[in-house]
Parts: sequence; structure tokens; C-alpha cells
Amino acid sequence: MPSGVHDSALIVNAFRARKIHISADKFAALWISPESDIWANKYAEQVGSTEILVHALRHRFFLECLNKFFDKSSDGVFINIGAGFTNYPYLISLKIPCCEIDTEVNIKFKQQKLAEFELKGNFPYRQLQFITVNDLNDLPEISHLELVLREWIGDRSSFILFEGVFFYLKIEAIGHFYRMLAALQQRGDIVASTSFRPEECNKLMFQRLVDYCRTDYKMRNFTPTTISTSFYSQQSNYSLVTHKNYYSLCQEFALAETLENPEEVLEEDCYVLERL
Repeated sequence: MPSGVHDSALIVNAFRARKIHISADKFAALWISPESDIWANKYAEQVGSTEILVHALRHRFFLECLNKFFDKSSDGVFINIGAGFTNYPYLISLKIPCCEIDTEVNIKFKQQKLAEFELKGNFPYRQLQFITVNDLNDLPEISHLELVLREWIGDRSSFILFEGVFFYLKIEAIGHFYRMLAALQQRGDIVASTSFRPEECNKLMFQRLVDYCRTDYKMRNFTPTTISTSFYSQQSNYSLVTHKNYYSLCQEFALAETLENPEEVLEEDCYVLERL
């Protein structure tokens, strides 16, 4: 059984590795251990098998967005908030400065594994900036993060990603993040994210996910956050330029795959906002 929600990053890596032709994450399999593979199987059995495909789809979508952005903004930076064990810095141009924000537990584990991978020649050498934030719901921690990011970003353009993070954050913290990031970003910069729409709560599969978090991730009092699309379209400092669900992404990246029964697909939609 996973020791906590931080192990969800290993489960997601297993899903990306199983659909590498869709996720385009050639490094995902390196993170898989026999133990985390068992966790991934159990997660798929308890929550739903379509989770394997949709996690690969969302990774591919954001990877395409990143490459498109840095084709135009080659002097920009990439910031991944709640990064987990994603491999984006190694899948985009190695010239792009990258910053990953996560808990101390995740960062220490990732730094250790990356050193091993680089020593073995599995990964190219990459200079990453790591910033520890142990509670992304803590407003004082977010405010301190603003100071650190302001110095690191400087006058450079930025692409900021929250992938699979908002589900665990309070809406007050999410709103605080958007106001904070608006003060740091330039016109044309990007904030991308995933979140569940409120109507997803009506699915039994959603409740299975919540139950899994409360038991296997040991989050007994966990209450998930859902966000309506209007939250994004009404952000005063941003324009909602892209909104994708998994059905449209399947048509774009996985024509050989099918998502049939809507009750067995958790739609954690993908949103891309551009700074005005």
C-alpha cells in the first residue's frame, strides 16, 4: 500500500509508461519498481482502468503545449508546481531553465533518483532548480514562494503548470495562486492546469477515487476540490485559450483507443490560460 499521497506520482508514472506511444514519456518506466507497479494495478482496479489512458493523454497534451510555447519563447522558463516525478525537463529542450516545486519528501527522493539515472546514463544531465513547499494550501508559504519565484523568473517569459494538483488544494489557495502568478508573469505567458468540473462528483467513479485517497493515501478527512470552467474564463488577468477534455484528446493523440462509457471516465479537464 502507498505510504501517502506523494506515492501517487509513482502510480502516474506507471500509467504513462504503459501508454508510452501516447504519453511520449520515454523516461517514465525508469521510475517503476515492482512495488509501485502493484500500486498502479490496484489503483486501476479500485478506481477505474480508463485512468491509465487519460493520464497518458494529459501528459501528451501538456508536453505538446510546452514545446509549442518554447518554440516561440526560446528564452522562457518552465515552472512545475507539485511536479511529482514528471520528466518534462528531459523531454523539452535542455536549454530551457526549469524549476520544480514540491514537498521536501518528493524533492529529496527525486534528486536521489535523478543522480542515479544520470550516473547510469539513463538521463541526460540537467540543471534543475528545486523549491520546497510542503503545503500548497498554506497562504504564507505561497506568499514566500512568490518572492523566490520573482527573483528566479526575473524578466523572462514563463510557462507554469499545475498537473493533477488542484484536486488537493482549497479553492482559496488556487485563487491566491492565480493572483500571485499574474503579478509575476508577462503578457503571453501561460498557466496550465487540470481540474474536475463539479458535475464529475455525481459519478460513482469519482467517489471511488475519493475513497482511494482517504484509505490508500491515508487522507482520512480529505475533501476534493472541483472547479467550474467559468472560474478559468473569469480570471481577470488571463484569457482561457484552450479547454480540452479527454474525449477530444483521445481523438487527437490516440485514435486507436476508445473512451466509451462516460460513467467510467473521470474527466479531469485540461485548461491553458494566457496572461493578458
